[in-house]
This record gives sequence, C-alpha cells and structure tokens, in this order.
Amino acid sequence: MLRAQIQVTNNQGVMHSYDGTGALFIAFEQHFDLSIMELGESPRLEHIWWLGYEAARRMNQHDGLTFTQWCDITQEVNFEADDDPLVEEATPTG
Repeated sequence: MLRAQIQVTNNQGVMHSYDGTGALFIAFEQHFDLSIMELGESPRLEHIWWLGYEAARRMNQHDGLTFTQWCDITQEVNFEADDDPLVEEATPTG
C-alpha cells in the first residue's frame, strides 16, 4: 500500500505534517478521476496542493476555507511518497 508524508507550511511559517494513506488517495482518485499511481509519472502542482488541502481538511485544520482560499494562505506543500512503506518484511500467509 502506498504511503506518503505531506508537509504544509502556511504563510506565517507554521508547518503541519500529515500521513497520506488509503482514504486520502481514494478521495484524490475520485476527485480527479486519476489513479494516485499516475501522480508520480506526471505530477501537477494542483494535485500535490489538493492532497495537502484534503489532508488538512480531514484533520479539520483547513480553517473552513475552500481549496482556492486555502491556497491563498499556504506557502508550501511537500509530498514525499514512501516507496517501501513496510517497516518489516511481509509474512506470507496460507
């Protein structure tokens, strides 16, 4: 399963970090009608910032703003996918 770290810095320099996991990525796919796996092939700034906004919104840290309003008060969004999200090697079953 894909995992990612998303860091959002507002225009006052305050940074928040979010874990990107399944529900966030499903919301991305539904919103953009695009596989999250395609994000690595052709990333768009809007996609990365939308993931930051949606992560903040899900934690109720978006100040009730729309995506466009939120972009106006946000300085930076960093998205770093974890290529190997398993800490330990998976144990085969059955």
